[in-house]
Order: sequence, then structure tokens, then C-alpha cells
Amino acid sequence: MYRSRVSSFNHAQLLTHGNPIGFTAITTRLNDAATGSVEAVCSGEEQTLIAQAEHSLGDRSARLNFITPEPFEDHPGLMALLDFMCIRTGEMGAASLLAEVRESSQLLETFRRSGFNICGWETIWRFPMGFAVEHVDGTENGWAKTSLKEEAAVHSLYSTLVPPILQTVEPYQSDIDHTLVYRQGGDILACVMSVIGPRGIYLKPVIHPSLSDPSGMLVELVGLFGSTGKPVYLQMRSYQAWMTTFLEDMKAESTTHFALMSHRLAIPQYATEEQPELVVKHRRIQATSPIVQKNSQIGQ
Repeated sequence: MYRSRVSSFNHAQLLTHGNPIGFTAITTRLNDAATGSVEAVCSGEEQTLIAQAEHSLGDRSARLNFITPEPFEDHPGLMALLDFMCIRTGEMGAASLLAEVRESSQLLETFRRSGFNICGWETIWRFPMGFAVEHVDGTENGWAKTSLKEEAAVHSLYSTLVPPILQTVEPYQSDIDHTLVYRQGGDILACVMSVIGPRGIYLKPVIHPSLSDPSGMLVELVGLFGSTGKPVYLQMRSYQAWMTTFLEDMKAESTTHFALMSHRLAIPQYATEEQPELVVKHRRIQATSPIVQKNSQIGQ
């Protein structure tokens, strides 16, 4: 029942590894020693909700992976569950909790009331099968693997094009093994980070609008991954909406529109001096939706 009624809030994981509570996704997380996860169960009179979030070592933000089973929009314990996930991911070291919510979903308002804010709008495009090129060369123009000496240029490109509000939750991170750069006249005018899984390939590009041939650049990019036989997806942020015409010319299909929402988390601060004891009188706390947690750190 739960596997068929999952609502995913991490589309890169969903499209590359499938159902987040399926066998492939679970075994992938178990094999990732750098990623910790937290699971929570929120009990109700008619329905019990299960949620999961994960945080990778060194990442600024954690990500809400899923809530199940659907529908849960009117569950009385949903906001308490979201608050609990924020607390636990903050304790894991994350500064923000991110969730990708479909723009047509009534959950947008629920997440807002829980303290989440929209920091960007995104569209996922799926390319038709059949694009292919032979290899990534090292010529002056075109896509190529990133080198250490180009890290500063890639970082500068990211800092210039990505809006500051997004950089606060997704700052630039060096990942040479999964990053390609596009050169034009010797200058780096685009980079793309890739997430590759057994179910598909998810591309996250940052592209300068001054490119002389955006269409050719996109065809070459998708062709590099087309020979794998897996579906290729491209994440288009709203600040790169100018690519829409070129994507449509390639017969790419717009599949999902969603809001990237972020909840800023409180980072515990430990006092260096003894503080006076806080006494609260005449207060009663009544639990209406009990929450059971399971926190796991892979590799421990």
C-alpha cells in the first residue's frame, strides 16, 4: 500500500533511483556512507504517516525525500511531522531543509504555514531517446571534463548566474567527477552537474545566455549521455527560462513544474556561561499526534 502511494519531494532521486521506498533507492542509501537519514512516523486516528529526509556530509541543506501514504494533505499531524523533520535535520548539521513541491499541489500552503519559503521555481524536461555523440574531446569549443585548474572559473560562473537566494541553500560545491564544462572561444560559459542512477540521468546545468549556439550546446550535452539507453532529464530553474524555446525545438517534454521550498533551521548554540534556570508554570502540553522517530547514520 505505502509503495504505491508515495509523494516524493526530491525529484533527482526519484528519476534516477525510482520509488524512494523501493528496493533500488533503499540499497543505494545503505551503500552511501556519507549520507545520514532520519525517518519519522506520525500516528493518527485514521492514518499513519511516514516521512524521510537525508543529509549528506558537507552539504549545507538536507532534503525531504518523501511522505507516505497519499493523500495526506488534511492529516491533522502533517504540520507537526514537518516541524519534527526540521528539528532532526538541524541536529544532523543541516542549515536548511529543502522540499520540491508541485506547483499545483495544495501542499504549497501547508508547507508555507510550517515555515517553508519559496526560493525558486523549476521545470523538469525529458529528452527523447536517440541523441548520441562519440566522446568528450578536449578541443577549445564544446563540452569537456572539468580540470582542477578550471575550478575557479566554474565557481565564478555559478556565483554570477545563480540568484543569491538559491546560493544560500545550494552554494557551489566542487565535484569534478560529476561536472562537465562548455567552452566557447576558450571561455567557460556553461557547466552541468549530473546525477546518474539505474533509472535515469538527471542534469543540473548553469548556462550563460551569451552562448552563440545554445541549441547545438544542448544537443551535444544530451548526446553525451544518450548512449546509455537511460532517460535523460534536465532541470531548468526559472532564471534559465530563456532555454525553453531551444528545448522545445529538440522535442523535449516538459514533465514536472514545482517550487523549491526551504525551511531555515536553527543551529544549536551552546552557552559558555551558566544560565539562570527557566521555570514555566501552569503550562500543560497535550500530545495530539504522537511521533516516533528513527534516526540512522549510514556507516555507524
